[in-house]
Amino acid sequence: MNSFDKDNLKNIKAIFMDKTGVDLPSVGPARRRSVRRIVVLAAAAACFLIMTAFAAGMFSSLSGDDLSFRAVYEGNGVVTVEVENLSNKDLRFQPRLRLMRWTTGEEVEPHSNGVIFQNTEIPAHSDGAMTIDLSGAYDVEQLEEPLDNDWYYFILTNNNFAFGQDWICNVRFADPLETPETSEIPAPPAESDAAVIQRVEEELRFYFGTISWDTDERRAMDAQYIEAYTELFDRFDGNIVPSVSPALLVDDPAPGVILDSSLPSDEQYLLIGQHRHTHDVNYKLMASEAESALVLSAELPLETYDAGTYLPLFYIFTYDRSQITGEDDHAFIHGQILSFRELEEYKVYEDDRYLCYEVSDLIYTDLENYARSFAGRDPHIRFDDQVWTRVKNIYGYYKENLGNLFYYR
Repeated sequence: MNSFDKDNLKNIKAIFMDKTGVDLPSVGPARRRSVRRIVVLAAAAACFLIMTAFAAGMFSSLSGDDLSFRAVYEGNGVVTVEVENLSNKDLRFQPRLRLMRWTTGEEVEPHSNGVIFQNTEIPAHSDGAMTIDLSGAYDVEQLEEPLDNDWYYFILTNNNFAFGQDWICNVRFADPLETPETSEIPAPPAESDAAVIQRVEEELRFYFGTISWDTDERRAMDAQYIEAYTELFDRFDGNIVPSVSPALLVDDPAPGVILDSSLPSDEQYLLIGQHRHTHDVNYKLMASEAESALVLSAELPLETYDAGTYLPLFYIFTYDRSQITGEDDHAFIHGQILSFRELEEYKVYEDDRYLCYEVSDLIYTDLENYARSFAGRDPHIRFDDQVWTRVKNIYGYYKENLGNLFYYR
């Protein structure tokens, strides 16, 4: 059977000329073989253009689509990846990944294709939890061995790891080993902010008064807290309005604003992190389990690597104003039930659809103690006078200008 008949050639030529604007002239029998080569190339070019047009409509950082990750190791090779889709497009991960080591950039080779993905679709402007089970493809015991000054990360994709459609997500399967230079540094005390706890509903103070770094303990405490606030809601004589997560973001610092003089002026925006979180820096739920805050953070540099970690500074909850109809409506934030009249002092933005409240004052009361306590948890974080000045500058800039920086994606 012929690969191409006359109709095939005619159709492919038409597609090629339509897509490229190049006119292919008619030729006689003497140049048939040459034309056939051109047409084959034309077919490939047409297919490329069609596939490129298709890919352009997919979720991609090259077209401004954005997301945020937080990976939590559940044990037995199972990882939960909390994903926030900040784009107008739906995000559909392929059930594929590459597991990498940070310091070497080398891939950890699986022994089979047995990785199981669940909940891979994250609709536009929503949060979701994707589950990845590695137990059928990797040596879980090996992954759970503590690493010395190193960690793993996933490369995830929604389009065959194409540039702009592959995504890096850090994951820790075990607490890191103590290095000799840090082994004598005592672990920082897990202290709560007493002034904050005094504001919390009395029956919920147990949750905020105890801080744990153990994952299993944190999950158990979350479960107790959810049960306790659910009972509190049932007894409460009023309406608890849940927060929402619209496509409402905070802009980068204005051109010319210098937050850290050690960086060029056109790189100042790199010092700001912007993500959605359900928990605060002490791994405490900031509202109900289904709610999240938009969090603005300051990057703190690491001593060893050209990288950093983020210190959350501003916690922003957003409410649909159509759901707030009277004095009986309240918000639940960081263990407190607050009327919207009480929240008025924290309001930083409003329009005809939404009300935004920046509630960091309900989460910590002293910026310096808060920042130094956070940095002190990890001996790899650099926190000298320069970094402290950076944090103060970022805090001061957004404290003064936050209300004028909101925009819709």
